[in-house]
Amino acid sequence: MTISELRADANRRAVQSIAHADPVWVDVQPAGEFLTDLPPRTVLHSGPPLPFAQLCGLHRRGAINGALLEGWAADEEDAAQQLSDGRIRVDSAMNYNTVGSGVGIVTPSVPLLIVADRRTGCRAGVFPAEGRFGGGFCGWGVYSPEIRDNLRWMRDELFAPLRPLLRAQGFPLRELFAEGVQMGDEFHSRQTAGDLLFIRKIIPFMQDGGVPADAQARLLRYFADTGRFFHNFGQASARSALLSAERIPYCTMVTAAGGNGVEYGIQVSATGRTWYTAPSPMIEGSNRVPGLDPAQQLPWIGDSSITECAGLGGILSAASPAVCSWRSGRLTDGAAVTQEMAQICTNPQLHVPALDFGAPPCGIDAVRAAETGITPVIDGGMISSSGGWMGAGCTRIPHLCFVKAAAALDAAATE
Repeated sequence: MTISELRADANRRAVQSIAHADPVWVDVQPAGEFLTDLPPRTVLHSGPPLPFAQLCGLHRRGAINGALLEGWAADEEDAAQQLSDGRIRVDSAMNYNTVGSGVGIVTPSVPLLIVADRRTGCRAGVFPAEGRFGGGFCGWGVYSPEIRDNLRWMRDELFAPLRPLLRAQGFPLRELFAEGVQMGDEFHSRQTAGDLLFIRKIIPFMQDGGVPADAQARLLRYFADTGRFFHNFGQASARSALLSAERIPYCTMVTAAGGNGVEYGIQVSATGRTWYTAPSPMIEGSNRVPGLDPAQQLPWIGDSSITECAGLGGILSAASPAVCSWRSGRLTDGAAVTQEMAQICTNPQLHVPALDFGAPPCGIDAVRAAETGITPVIDGGMISSSGGWMGAGCTRIPHLCFVKAAAALDAAATE
């Protein structure tokens, strides 16, 4: 077989990891328990890895606060010194079986929602939304005794009564994605339907599973009060599906993508967890918080574009009129974006009304993106340099990421 034929065959097999994924919520575990390969005294962050001194301010703040949360440092100065000299490590969340939206800070005591692909058994963990604290520690890198206590409460009290049922049965998620797309979600910037569908399904799941009534009440209050909590399940579902597509020889499909506010990077199946990076792009859009200074906006930071790698988010623009309104205000432009994405993707699992119920593309081909110059649209939130939400919009993964990946793939194919 030629290299092109080998790649086509590998990509067909890899995209089935997405098309037939069957995500199930199966547990809640501390990161240090779930990530068995996590080295001691390590703080994970979103995007490709950088030395502590080269991280953006939000990531440095988050790493310092991670050291304080874990009790590794006496104060901020001590934490910064240990992070600088390597006694405390920093690394990319997506170098492990996790994913971090926003600043994406993960340390051993942080609770992770564990999602398994029932078809392959691959598991991925993502931190939960932090309720009344919003982005809080994990999403914004903010630390206070109250935020610390809330994370511990979520780990030890909120989710604990649900763990035996999750372990025994699992809570299926696949149909929530399929129905949510029909209701206008693209599952990156919008999860309104997903939130509601989840609550509708979790109530009888807990009742039939014997979860104590007081625990049910606490969980339902959390889900009702925490907007976009389903976003975290979307990221973990995408990650668990894509894990089974890693390290397939000759496969050119993108298996991870994210930014750290300085660089944006992708990983490609055939080359494992090697990063191909470029300067992180800016998110643009009209949905901005009034009165905030646009100059304070950071370039893309966060791993939530893992959803685009699985065919959601910007790839699925045609599904969400609300998200289209943040761009041009025209639904037809959303359909045009999804149709454009078909030139660098392969197929199929969801059906979109705006595409006459056709299946949208999924599975980003790094070589096609490099050759055509067409790069994936990614939806996302604008984050300020001081931490906090400034609005929502979209951008594209830098073409240079794909050029570097394609060169490495070509070199590997001829070895």
